[in-house]
Parts: sequence; structure tokens; C-alpha cells
Amino acid sequence: MTYQFASELAGRTIVITGGGRSIGREMVAAAAAAKMKVAILEVNKVNLDKTVAELKSTGGDVTGYVVDLEVKSQIVDAIAKIEKDFGKIEVFVNNAAFHDAEDMLASTLEMWNKTFAINTTAPFLCIQAVLPGMIARNSGSIINIGTVNSKMMIGSDSYTASKAALHAITRTVAVRYGKHNIRCNTIVPGTIATEVWQERIDRNPTIFDNLKSWYPLGRVGKPSDITAAVLYLASDQAPWMTGTEFVVDGGLLAGFAPMYPMVEGSD
Repeated sequence: MTYQFASELAGRTIVITGGGRSIGREMVAAAAAAKMKVAILEVNKVNLDKTVAELKSTGGDVTGYVVDLEVKSQIVDAIAKIEKDFGKIEVFVNNAAFHDAEDMLASTLEMWNKTFAINTTAPFLCIQAVLPGMIARNSGSIINIGTVNSKMMIGSDSYTASKAALHAITRTVAVRYGKHNIRCNTIVPGTIATEVWQERIDRNPTIFDNLKSWYPLGRVGKPSDITAAVLYLASDQAPWMTGTEFVVDGGLLAGFAPMYPMVEGSD
């Protein structure tokens, strides 16, 4: 996808968790193309090194930090190092996520805790670590990646609950720290076609074709759909947007496309 970048993004520092693959990698690549200074927090060193090397080879200002988001000390140390290396953090994107697909009865306490550790506690710790610098500069944009699952029942119970809590954190940060000119928003994606789905695709190669009928726009999402929203919220084009749930879901939450013809008898 070709993005239209806001000019002020050039030189701005952005940190993206889980930036070594999938949607996060698309965010990193687009931010680098916008001439932003990009820091990636990623647990998988192979993915991290590959992403950093590829983007550096095309002139991107990208630096990687290996971080296990389940370990508080690693989060705190990494953010302190980024602030030292870059001088400041202007945009922070809580993108990394863990998905437990089990239902309430099948999910174990271990998986429930891991899901919340990565999807809820890690963003809390990251925000807690970056807020002092943003407060001191009286400026900042925090972007949390949520999910349509938090707005209606689509399964994956612990994932849904953990992301719903993240949506609540967004509202808290937006209201409490708005007086410091800090904006905090949640992007709410629908189904996004990435390699994360590969196991499901192996079991059901038609999964995306089966899902697209639920989307009024007739397709599932692409990483670029979410990345475009991130760049917008990172820019000065959204100066009065905070505490929002920025829905990017192809119309899914507006209504179930296969249902209305049956209800009104026009099927």
C-alpha cells in the first residue's frame, strides 16, 4: 500500500511492541518510510534482527530491542534505554498480543494469566514507563491495538477479556493525562489476514473466504488497513482525538451482513 504521510512524522520517535512480524512489521516499515525514528520491542530475536536488517538496508532509522513483555524489568530497562538512545519517546504503540483461542471451560489458568500478562499488563507497564517523559514534554500519543472481540462475543474468551481491559486502560489514560496534552486511543481491528492465521489456514484453507461474508466491504482486513490508522493517530492530523475506539473493521460492528436479508425476507 502507498501511504500518504503527514510531514511532521519525519524525525518523530515511535516505539512499536511486537514489531518483528505481522501487523507490527507493517507498522514499522511504514513508520520508517515516513522517516520516523523507529524502536521495536520484540521477543523473537530472529524476527527482530531480520526486520531491522531489511529496513536498514532501505535507509530506515530502525533499532531493535529484545524484550520479553512478561518480564517487568525488561520492559522498564528497554524503555529507559530507548529514551537514552533517542532522547524521547513521542509515540508509543502497544501492538504485541497473545491469542488463546480456547473457550472458558477449556482455557487453563496458565493460559489465562499469560494472555493477560501480554495483552493487558504489558501495555500497562509500558504506558507507566513512558508517561513521565511525555508529561515532562507536555506531549505524547499512545496507541493501543484492541479488537472487535471486545465489543461483541466472537469467541477466544481470555483474549477478549484481556483486550476489553486494554480498551478501559485507554479511556483512563486519555482522561487522567489529557491535561498534559497526551492522547491515548484504541484501534479496533476486525479480522486481519496475517501469518498468525497460518495454523487455521492449514486446517481450513477457505477460512478467509468463509469470514468475508460477515464484512459489509466483502473482505477481511490487511495489515496496511491498521497501519494507516496508526500513522493518522501518530500525526498532528488527529489533535482532538483521544479516548476513542477507532474502529477499522470493514463494517463488521455496523451489522451482520448475512443476517439482515433473512430478517427482512429479501434473501
